Amino acid sequence: METAFSLPLGLTVTAGALAVLFAAILPTCLYLYVEPRGRLQWASAGDRPASRRAPILVRFTAWLSFVVGQLAIPWLLVPAVCAVLVFLQAKLGVARPFGLGVTVAVGVAALLQSLLSLRLIPLGVRLLSRDEKTVKRARGRARWNGMLSAGVLAGCLLLSWAIATVPGFVHPWLRVALVWTALRPVMIYAALCLAHAMLLGRCARALAAPLATDVVKR
Repeated sequence: METAFSLPLGLTVTAGALAVLFAAILPTCLYLYVEPRGRLQWASAGDRPASRRAPILVRFTAWLSFVVGQLAIPWLLVPAVCAVLVFLQAKLGVARPFGLGVTVAVGVAALLQSLLSLRLIPLGVRLLSRDEKTVKRARGRARWNGMLSAGVLAGCLLLSWAIATVPGFVHPWLRVALVWTALRPVMIYAALCLAHAMLLGRCARALAAPLATDVVKR
């Protein structure tokens, strides 16, 4: 049944590319506004104004923070969809314990992702401005975000495997609706958040270098 609802590969790739380009517009505009204003914080002794920029790893991580953070509020639609699916299962008389549990679990995972992403836009701004508090907390925050995202991704992969291979695990129509409207989007978002956490962990080293103010004092 799921195969019958699958989109052609070319259409899927085109739609995905357009979605990525559209999602990158606002983060790129925000990055181009914020980044020049934080360059002074990356000054070092004997440098030139043209070279006062954050390392490329920090800049890319900040941009990715804007990309993921902009989805925090719209991502609340995923738990809402899961709530609708729970209501429909009960209303149509096809509710099963596993089906209800899977739907609720995916909805909770999406809600956690939304809460996790709420503070990523301010984090991106602080990365570009080399905020001292961010310098101290970057490593711990990267570890926490990475563990949570990895847990969500692993759980969704396990649920996806169970739905696809265990007969009767969920109702056939619920399988199609849940996979395409919630499960796969949550998996993609979890992978994106995990990549961001890994990059943030690597940024911790660059942020731990002596600050511009420390260089001036010396």
